[in-house]
Amino acid sequence: MSFVAEASRVLSASPAEVFDALAAFPSWGSHAPRSFRPASEQGKLFAGMRLRVRILGLPSLLKVTVVERPREITWCGGSRTLLHGEHRFLFEAEGTGTRVRSVETWRGALTPLVRRLVKAQAERVAGQQLEALARYLAANGNPKN
Repeated sequence: MSFVAEASRVLSASPAEVFDALAAFPSWGSHAPRSFRPASEQGKLFAGMRLRVRILGLPSLLKVTVVERPREITWCGGSRTLLHGEHRFLFEAEGTGTRVRSVETWRGALTPLVRRLVKAQAERVAGQQLEALARYLAANGNPKN
């Protein structure tokens, strides 16, 4: 059993600019929402990288699985048998900007029990991440956001 939590937003920057902003893990401390904060200092994201973050205040270890500039960044975490999430950020040109889609797929034995709560929280946090990314880009040379 699985479920998907989604959010999206159009940003007034090119796919490469938006991708680069999200891939710059060291900058997250200055703009990430309180619901999703870095817990360690590391460099630019790359496939295979392990990220220490705090999600809703809880420490989490994520593994970056895809970094394909300027199309996709994906990470995952959790227990594959109990509850495992894969979070994809997809960057698609739209007009003069970029639609960023946040797509989280959740799997595991606990999904029927936690679907309602986790889906709502994941969509809220993803929206906060996209809002924070928009503010960061606006403050760093993309004033149309």
